[in-house]
Amino acid sequence: MVEIRIWVNKVWYIFLFCIAIFSIKSQEISKFTLKPALGITACQVHGDKYDGYNKLGLTGGLYLNALLKKKHSLEFGIVYIQKGARHNQNPSKFDYSYYILRLNYIEIPLNYRWQHNKFFYTAGLSYGYLINYYEASSDLGNFTGLYPFERSEYSFNIGLGMMIKPQIGVEVRMNNSYLTVRPWPKGFVQPYYNNLFAKTFSKGSYNNIMEVVLSYKIKSRKSRESKEEI
Repeated sequence: MVEIRIWVNKVWYIFLFCIAIFSIKSQEISKFTLKPALGITACQVHGDKYDGYNKLGLTGGLYLNALLKKKHSLEFGIVYIQKGARHNQNPSKFDYSYYILRLNYIEIPLNYRWQHNKFFYTAGLSYGYLINYYEASSDLGNFTGLYPFERSEYSFNIGLGMMIKPQIGVEVRMNNSYLTVRPWPKGFVQPYYNNLFAKTFSKGSYNNIMEVVLSYKIKSRKSRESKEEI
């Protein structure tokens, strides 16, 4: 718990620093935009024995967009995001097994963004810190902590979005771990995968997330006057 509090304090310092930078720079230039965002996640874990984005969650946070030049910008964010996996019982198919995994992260994404008319495209990397998690199954009951997850997660982001109003955007984004969030335990028999991509990421468990995120641009007065779109 002490480690979590220390890390959360660091996140708050970063957040307050970004707010201060935005407040100062917005008075001088029109290149910075603050963007609250809220969305839903559809989640699965590559490496378990279940398929499908069956676990739903929430995500929300704050982004700071820095315009590099027309149509090109960088976005730094601090967000809360729910990940995990779920398998429900299906008595009609005589399947009485269940599995639930809830992973709660504080995530810091850094994305490049390119905008063309109303559409925009994003790509970047994220660092996530695991706040807590819950894991249970029909075989073991609640076995949270039996096979621990890594505290740190490293993932990549790819997204496609559209500005539905001058200040409101919606984006569909993929967020996938590129390093394992839980290595295979010693002696574990790895599952067989019949494609190259799955075999490449076969060292343990990896988060695989689809997000739909709604964002709102808070532009400075000078930004509104210059009518620069980012």
